[in-house]
Amino acid sequence: MNVEDLTLKLRPRGPYEAMDLGQALLRRNARQVYVAWATTVVPFGLAAITLTPLSPWLPWLLIWWMKPVYDRVVLAVLSRTVFGEGVGVRDLPWRRIFDRSLLWALTLGRLDPARSFNLPVHMLEGLDPVRRGARLKVLRKGMRFPATLMTTAFVHGEQALSIAFVVLLGLFVPQGVDLPVWSWLFGSEGPGWFAFVEVGAYLLAITALEPLYVACGFTLYLNRRVGIEAWDIEVALKGELAKTARRDDAARAADAGPVTTA
Repeated sequence: MNVEDLTLKLRPRGPYEAMDLGQALLRRNARQVYVAWATTVVPFGLAAITLTPLSPWLPWLLIWWMKPVYDRVVLAVLSRTVFGEGVGVRDLPWRRIFDRSLLWALTLGRLDPARSFNLPVHMLEGLDPVRRGARLKVLRKGMRFPATLMTTAFVHGEQALSIAFVVLLGLFVPQGVDLPVWSWLFGSEGPGWFAFVEVGAYLLAITALEPLYVACGFTLYLNRRVGIEAWDIEVALKGELAKTARRDDAARAADAGPVTTA
């Protein structure tokens, strides 16, 4: 990994400005991210929806619990595009996505409110569990609260957006047709098909928000590394050294004078 290849402008930022940088990063690479996202979420989501007749909450639980898998696909794309590399679905590092740290992400680490910030350390740095724990302890100083606050905001955003999608469907129902969407959402049990609608709305909600959540966690992580490892200074010094070398080369060429032939 060459820091000078980063396509983001490096400078120390506050945590919330760093999160805002995440939305810019996602917007710039939206096509690649969402193509990779669709290859993972759509097949699994459709398979989970088929379990709705067994229990209305089972598909929702499975889709929610497997978020760390989807997140790793998004991060695999962003971690390459941020260094100026194009990446397609076939180019994704599937072995790294499904490495041993995924088990931690799906079990003990699943409910960690700072999981989007932790993810790049688990997936990209390739550390053993002991060194990874020490590394996270250093990186999370001052970052755990912003990362937790971001997770809280996205959880509420998903809930609101899921409800909004269901209510939006109700707005297209012709007048005179009794469709008590609000009662089915918060009160009485709805018809069997309504469970499919709820799961579909949740899939749409996480599709809209989860890649942004991963991108914001990733830029928060990058910003922390800029702060403690002085990446911005390193890049600036290398740039100055390159300019000096070019000036020296030009001066030597000028001193040599024009080449004459007999």
